[in-house]
Amino acid sequence: MNRSFIDARIDEMRAACERHGALLPPFALWGEAEYRDDPAAAARILEGGLGWNVVEFQPGRFAEAGLCVFTLRMGDWRHLNNGRGRLYGEKVLLAQDGQRTPHHYHIVKTEDIVNRGGAKFVVELVKVDRAGAPLKERFRVLKDVKTLDLGPGAQVALEPGESLTLDPFVAHAFWAKGGPTLAGEVSLANDDRSDNYFLPPLAPPAPIAEDAPRRYITVRDHARLAPLA
Repeated sequence: MNRSFIDARIDEMRAACERHGALLPPFALWGEAEYRDDPAAAARILEGGLGWNVVEFQPGRFAEAGLCVFTLRMGDWRHLNNGRGRLYGEKVLLAQDGQRTPHHYHIVKTEDIVNRGGAKFVVELVKVDRAGAPLKERFRVLKDVKTLDLGPGAQVALEPGESLTLDPFVAHAFWAKGGPTLAGEVSLANDDRSDNYFLPPLAPPAPIAEDAPRRYITVRDHARLAPLA
């Protein structure tokens, strides 16, 4: 994936956020100078995996299997057992029409998927066991305040303003239908590196090709910024 492509996708998401009133915090625009000037804040960003992430789930197929993400806040999942502190996280997601995020599930995290604005957001669901194998049993999810009783492979279409609560072991894929959708995720504090199971597992992302000067720092750039924090 080229740096110029990543930055253009972030431009699109910033425009969508402004269009739907989901304004982002100032650190969305931070460069290396800001990281260097405030090491404590930089460390918080790196520790929580905050910021931009342009994801290609299938190499070279971002239009069909990709997602643009901004993580606004993420508590420390290691504090979940003591029940105190910032035990929640929040993300904003931009999916283009038909752009699919493949099935994945969590063992610890419960999350709400919210349609923040735009087209319909379709979520496809199936209950899985601890190994990620699909189960034939029915299961329940909350759509706002209503309980839905669903079977394997059920699809729930979220209109703008609607949300869906997903418990652990409910695998979910999602995509925008009829145009781009600005979605959100409100969740339990989570470590995406250890509680994010894709079906099938994803290959490691290819290195970013630096074909243009970088205009945005992404989560994939955090490793090289660690000394600044």
